Amino acid sequence: MNMTSPRVGGASDLEILQGLFHAEVANVHGFVLARTGSTTIAEDVTGDVFVEAARRFREGRGDEVTGGWLITVARRRLIDWWRRSESQRRRTELLRLERQPEEAMAPEDSRLLVAMSSLPDRQRAALSLRYLDEFSVSEVADALELSYQATESLLARARRSFRRAYGGER
Repeated sequence: MNMTSPRVGGASDLEILQGLFHAEVANVHGFVLARTGSTTIAEDVTGDVFVEAARRFREGRGDEVTGGWLITVARRRLIDWWRRSESQRRRTELLRLERQPEEAMAPEDSRLLVAMSSLPDRQRAALSLRYLDEFSVSEVADALELSYQATESLLARARRSFRRAYGGER
């Protein structure tokens, strides 16, 4: 459906989307701002939300777009943003640690990094989220898109692998 095609009642999809934007932009922006404290991030995420809304209208699914739908999309985009920023923070921290001369690191720090880097990506992610970022098992499950039970199992395997790699278990 064309964004300017007339709908029943005379309003085009474009007019409906514009009206929805004017009615909800402050709510979406405020939702994100309250969770990040950053106007820049709130503006970026809010823009992404309305781009997704426009996409829905273009696909002929504009009737799905409500205030609640916009907040749900904002929440998901915010989670994506947190994941990306956390990933970037971890990479920066690892680079910082890699640049330190070995003698500047405590021996246990060096062993820890070697043990963590030897783990498969999924196990390393699970342990990092659970113990470094202090996520609950449910939050780790959500972040890795696993069931709660699968996450518990992954964490158990990851802890065993880490203990072996760190030298605590043979």
